[in-house]
Amino acid sequence: MTYPYEVSKAQEEILKNNVMFGGPWRGPLITSGKGVYCYDRDGREYLDCESQAWSLGLGFGNEEILEAVFEQAKHVYHIKGGLNTFPRLRLVEKILELVPDVFDRVSFEPSGSIANEAAFKLSLINKPKARYFLSLYYGFSGNTLTTAAASWHATKVFGHKYGGGVKYLGFMENFIKVPNPYCYRCIYGEKYPGCNLTCAKQLEATVKYGVPGPVAALILEPVQASGGQIPCPPEYLKEVRRICDEHDIILIFDEIQTGFGRMGTMFAMDYYNVIPDIATIGKAMGSGFPIAGTILKKDLLGFQDGTDDNFTYCNNPLSQTAALKTIEILIRDNIPENAKKIGELLTKGFKEMQKDYPIMGDVRGPGLHIGIEMVKDPVTKEPAVKETQKIYDIALEKGLLLGLGGASPHLVKIKPPLIITEEEANKLLERFEDTLKEFYKQK
Repeated sequence: MTYPYEVSKAQEEILKNNVMFGGPWRGPLITSGKGVYCYDRDGREYLDCESQAWSLGLGFGNEEILEAVFEQAKHVYHIKGGLNTFPRLRLVEKILELVPDVFDRVSFEPSGSIANEAAFKLSLINKPKARYFLSLYYGFSGNTLTTAAASWHATKVFGHKYGGGVKYLGFMENFIKVPNPYCYRCIYGEKYPGCNLTCAKQLEATVKYGVPGPVAALILEPVQASGGQIPCPPEYLKEVRRICDEHDIILIFDEIQTGFGRMGTMFAMDYYNVIPDIATIGKAMGSGFPIAGTILKKDLLGFQDGTDDNFTYCNNPLSQTAALKTIEILIRDNIPENAKKIGELLTKGFKEMQKDYPIMGDVRGPGLHIGIEMVKDPVTKEPAVKETQKIYDIALEKGLLLGLGGASPHLVKIKPPLIITEEEANKLLERFEDTLKEFYKQK
């Protein structure tokens, strides 16, 4: 296939230096993909464990989505926010059918970071006397000024000499961080489940004694993704819900990565049976087309006028059409159940592997939201940062495209498309073990 706008390898080396990208260039130039596989410019195959920023829940090249988007494009492919379209109205209807009936409004944003900003704005609209927000250690809410303030960027997690967020400290004074339920590395030295949820108690103590004024909202990811694939224990989230209710704090679930099937349920709120006041969604919602959203409870005030939350691409008919078709396929083909089943298969396989490879300090899920924390020693739990980078490089040679943690660079993410089959999952396990064998051989 002749590729439009193709560049030579020599041009690639020059031009990539002109792309102002804040992260490391990691891995090959990808030219195509199908299902759970993608292919580089030389035709090499990679089994994708990243779902491309966890957005391709239905994998590469889904024909149904492409056909639906092409058909919509024949009618209208861009419209301003103040005009309605059939896809926008149908998508609002469909999302509200998926979530508990305590929600009744949805706004659409171009990306997850902006959806989280929308949640912060809504919190301030409803709590006009509040100034402060709470977020968890290791949390990640986005890369805009306010969402970076809610995230781990400006902290010293795992030896970082402060992340990129420290450049923007002037915008970070409204966020106060509280302990996350990181059971593998409990900062209190306790063991779950016999810990009496000390981290939740510290959250409540911060609300009572550590914040100079009312708190507008607490934002959390039910499973912290960039922070290290850290799942919140069910009892913890129930206690957080109680604390927020008792202290009149809006609870925001950042479901941008947990939504649309990855947990083995449609949303994390279904998995945990805990309902937030605001939920943000995105990534897999559009199957690679840029769209995110903010879902609001009935008893809260929404945006007041056109200046509150309005963007050029907040009403994208192509992305909305992709989202509608994505939801249709997720339900029709019972994709969340597949994520649950294959997630259990992979987790079991990795835990068996863990017995032979002590670098695998912890394996945690749920669903296809799997993290493997790499350590130099399983007793001391010293993070194996350089070793994890080496494992990533070897995995590429073995045809496996792994995800890596942000706050936790020694964390390997296993989050393939939700359509992965049992045969493909076994191939993933095989390639991962081959990677570890090669790593130990070189070591």
